[in-house]
Amino acid sequence: MRARDIMTHEVITIAPGATVQDAARLLSDYRISGAPVVDSERRMVGIMTEADIIGKEGNTVAEIMTKRVISVGEETSVDEVAQILTSNRFKRVAVLREGRLVGIVSRADIVRMIASRWVCPVCGAIQHARTPTECADCGAAATSFERELDPRMEITSRQ
Repeated sequence: MRARDIMTHEVITIAPGATVQDAARLLSDYRISGAPVVDSERRMVGIMTEADIIGKEGNTVAEIMTKRVISVGEETSVDEVAQILTSNRFKRVAVLREGRLVGIVSRADIVRMIASRWVCPVCGAIQHARTPTECADCGAAATSFERELDPRMEITSRQ
């Protein structure tokens, strides 16, 4: 499985000239902890996080954003993305195509992938987590498996 398979395509971004107050409002309104900073051509120039807002002095996003950003390509394996997130203690990593932002993969995207299930089109067997290489029941190649998310467990009562 690749970054393109699990990334969020419609990414909330902010411009480098935005005020710090605008950035704080954006994160608060969307209930996110960070956002890529992009120029008018969607080229990523940095990332702005809650830590930048509360820990740095400045008036604009450009003054407080983190400029050195690790990104991945659409073909990067999910295992590699997970390694980047955990080893660097990142919450998200930008996905770029030719230097332009096309998506973002967060820890939550990887957790969602692990929670998904794969249905064999040949025998109907269900396998959980990462993309299987073959069906454990009938041996069919996994290239035609269909990905489904497990039904959400709803909290119906509190104890």
